[in-house]
Formats: sequence, C-alpha cells, structure tokens
Amino acid sequence: MQNGFWSGVATAGAGAVLALTVIAMAGAGEAAEISSGTDLKFWGRAVFNVHYDTAIQAQDFMSYLTDDQTEELNFNPRDTRFGFAATQTEGDWTYGATLEIDFYGDNASNNLLPRLRLGYAEAKNAKGLTIRGGQDWIPVAQQNPGTIDFGIQSWSGDLWWRVPQFTVRYQSGDAEYLVSAMKHRISTDQEMQETMPWLLGRIGLCDAIGEGSLIAIGGGVRSANEVVFSRIVEEETQISTADYSSYLAALELKVPFGETGVVLTGEAYIGTGIGREFVHYGFDYNPWHPDGAKEIESKGGFLSLMIPASPRIEINAGYGLDDPTDEDLAGIAAPYLENSSIFGNLKYKVTKNFGWGVEVMHLITDTGGADELAGQRFTGSWWYVF
Repeated sequence: MQNGFWSGVATAGAGAVLALTVIAMAGAGEAAEISSGTDLKFWGRAVFNVHYDTAIQAQDFMSYLTDDQTEELNFNPRDTRFGFAATQTEGDWTYGATLEIDFYGDNASNNLLPRLRLGYAEAKNAKGLTIRGGQDWIPVAQQNPGTIDFGIQSWSGDLWWRVPQFTVRYQSGDAEYLVSAMKHRISTDQEMQETMPWLLGRIGLCDAIGEGSLIAIGGGVRSANEVVFSRIVEEETQISTADYSSYLAALELKVPFGETGVVLTGEAYIGTGIGREFVHYGFDYNPWHPDGAKEIESKGGFLSLMIPASPRIEINAGYGLDDPTDEDLAGIAAPYLENSSIFGNLKYKVTKNFGWGVEVMHLITDTGGADELAGQRFTGSWWYVF
C-alpha cells in the first residue's frame, strides 16, 4: 500500500519535471531576451577591534571621558557591515536604492542586532540632478578623519551621523549644490520632540586648490516651537516650554599634496542647537538656564593627515576639538565644557582586501571640576573588506 503510494508520487513528480523541462526548452529562445534591467552591487567587511582604555568613555566608541581612574578592555566586532545597491536606467534617469547595515544596535547579552546605517532611494539624471530620500550621511560637514575607531572623533571636532532626509543635489562642472530637509525619526525615549526638520544647504567646489581638492561651505537652520521639557527637583515636577531657533555654519577642506599621495582633510563649525542629528548629544538646548531657556552654542573642528608610506602602509594622524560656550551650560549637568582628542594610526594591507592596523588616541575632557580628565585608547584592528 505504502509502496504503491510513493510510486505514484514519484511518477507524478517525474511527469511534472518533464513537463516543466519541455516548457522551458520551448521558450528558451524568447526567455534569453528577457532582462530585469536591474544592476546589483554587494559590499561589506568583517572587523574585529580590541580596545584597551586607560579611562572610561561615555560610549564604547570614542567620545568623551567620564572617569579617568578606571581601565577597561573591550573585544569589539560591532563595526562589521554589509550593504547592497540596486540600480536601473531608463533614458536619462538612473533609479536606485542603497541599503547598509552594521551591528551597533542592541547590545543586550551580546546579541548584536543588525542596525540600519543607510536606506535610501534616489533618482539621478545624466545632466547632474540627483534626488534622494531616506537615511543617508548628513549632507553638510561631510568630511571625516582617518581614525580606525568607529567614533571618528565624535564630540571632539567632527560632526557626523546618518539621518533620514530628503536631499536634492545638482552637479555642474566642478561645483555641486544641494538643499536638504533632515530630521531624526520620532523617539519615545527623548524628553522632547522637534516638529520641524533642519533645513540645510551646501556648495562644494572640486579642484579649486589643486587636482583632487575640495572646499565646501554649508549650513542650516531649524525652528523648534513650543518644545516642552520636564524634570523632577525635590519631588516636584518642573516644566519648561520655549521656542528655539538653531543654526549651523560649516567649512570643509580636502587638500592633496601633488603626487606624494598625502592628503589633509579638515572641518570647522559654529552654531547653536547642534545636537542629536550630528552625534553631539547633550548640546542642543538648555531649558533650565538662569536667564531663560536658550540654545547652546558650540564651535570646533578637526584636521586629519593621511600619508601613504608605501603601497601597503598608510599612516594617519589628527587632532580635534569641541568647545561649547560655557555660559550657555549654566543650570544643567552638561557632558563637558571642552573635549579634545589627538590620534595616530598605521594601517597595513596584507592583500587588497585583508589588513590590520594599530591606533593610539589621547583624550582630554574638561568637566569643570578641579582637574581635567585625561586618558588613552589603544586599538588593534583586523579586517577583511569586499
């Protein structure tokens, strides 16, 4: 009985396979001409970092010091990434999507969840116009130092993040112009929410100060109306409601030194209310200022030098500083009054894709106490990129 049943199943299956084969062969000539027209590109990297810290930082990536009396060792694979892009061209337009993830997500019990880094769709015209909507790198203050550490001088001179936005770019010769509306998604763990996005603009000029060079100016404004803060003081709830008007001005620079391969990269900024959208948490608003609620002013920047010592060896060194206005921090427990970092590293390519590196970083954080906090981070890194 069972043998007869399975024999029937086998016969039916063989018949189905034969029928599908005949159909496929019959339509082979026509199918060969069918194409989706979509191009796919994949990339990624596996990274293992070992950090030895002589002082505790606010994050497991470089940030600012909170304690310089404690040492820490961290094995960290979280900067591993994977991404892909899909594009399709019709006439003068190329349409596409880009997605990239890493593992700087929920760190509970070492379950490193994938986190969205990039996720945007765009339409690009052959005449230089690009329209992009989704999560992307901030469209102003685009330069980053050559650190091995994932934090790329966060809170010490480099403004960066990847933020949901709608950005329009136009490339005309060596000049690029852009306008953008950018805002973090709604977050239930924030004590306040802005109803308006950052409105940003940038002009960049390539090759103006040498082949491969870049100089750019950018900035933006944000109006935040009736932003509500609350806190509990001596078991009483205090409420602060105010309107804020923030701004940002940023200068970017990239200067190559001829055929040596040496490149100097830098960034400088000044503004108020520069906070969550720029990895500058804690420096947007001060609702409890003795003279009334106000935006916090900050200024800073970084310089980073890359030296290709040989075809396999790259050396990077840099310095960065973030300096909020002390008077604007009155009445709140700000992360610091000033924070700076200096770094140097060596990256070695064993092959085109595989390599390792070492980095030394020195941080100084002025918290307004009797002594400044100072400490070092020593990093060893091991990666494969594809």
